[in-house]
Amino acid sequence: MRSLLNKTLSRFLVCTVAIFILTTPVFFLLTKYFYAEDMIDIIEAVQLGTSIPPIDLERDIMVGMMLQFLLIFLVLSLALFIMMRFITHRLWLPFDDTLRKTEQFNLAQSTVPQFQKTEIKEFVRFNNSLAKLMQKDKEIYCIQKEFTENASHELQTPISIIRSKLDLLMQEELDERSMSLVSDLYDLNTRMEHLNRNLLLLAKIENSQYTEMEEVDLGNFIREAMPTYNVLHSDLNISFFDQRTCHVVHKVNTILLSCLLNNLVVNTIRHTAAMDGEIRLLLCDSCFAVSNPADGVSLDARTLFHRFSADDTKAAGNGLGLSIVKAICDYHGWRVQYAFEENHHVFSVHFSLLNSSNSCV
Repeated sequence: MRSLLNKTLSRFLVCTVAIFILTTPVFFLLTKYFYAEDMIDIIEAVQLGTSIPPIDLERDIMVGMMLQFLLIFLVLSLALFIMMRFITHRLWLPFDDTLRKTEQFNLAQSTVPQFQKTEIKEFVRFNNSLAKLMQKDKEIYCIQKEFTENASHELQTPISIIRSKLDLLMQEELDERSMSLVSDLYDLNTRMEHLNRNLLLLAKIENSQYTEMEEVDLGNFIREAMPTYNVLHSDLNISFFDQRTCHVVHKVNTILLSCLLNNLVVNTIRHTAAMDGEIRLLLCDSCFAVSNPADGVSLDARTLFHRFSADDTKAAGNGLGLSIVKAICDYHGWRVQYAFEENHHVFSVHFSLLNSSNSCV
């Protein structure tokens, strides 16, 4: 096993020696027809009895040195080019294999990838360290996943018991004060149940546990959900506008897509200033947007998508709705954005990561 530096230098030296051997005839011709040319002319002049031709020794030496330097430079350049183009590429093939497998690695995989075997010491150390790191991360991921599932299950059990006990209490004949207390406890228990479910959802998204993806027409998907929103919120005017100029199909997880759409719509309903206000859903080629009338005050875009942000928790929700929206967008490589335009809250999901100056609404 050799180091990368030693192996590269040895390959370069071998390549240089081979090229020098191949160019030996060129050096021979240079010596014969340049350096020995004056000597040959003198010998011929003496043999023929003619006058010796003039010789500019300094000029010949200078030109000869320049030609030699040029030839050596060309030989070394050719050797370097061949080494960088072919030999070095082969030396770095194990690293390219490691890089490709690392980019494709997912913690949800059953095994850690096996890297290509190599005789280069640095690559062996790098592959071993990376394999250990992947294995450790995978073990931590499995422990975290198991803990999240167990915690959610263990929390759900007492929540369900509390709900059943409260149901029994509400069936009893209670005075107004007691009924109010039971009702408040029931609401808090429901909020805790939703909080537990949403935290579990966030953990699953961040752990990339939603691996099933399929191609979905977003326009058809939104249209199928519209009747449900109109029935549940008949006091609001919820409308959908499809302004696409082309067929928009994305590879998504349908469960997460439905969750994203529900959270955006529910969030706009909670922040709608007037109960008779209009909630607009708009789909175009590059983004999807939801807008609703505001009370003249913009939300804090800096903390809006953080967990338990002030703007979100002051409503009836648990402060995780927009955090879930952002997590789903990040999972699919999308970008969610908030804007306050013409006394309207506008939440837009951009399907391209490139910033766009044009607004969806």
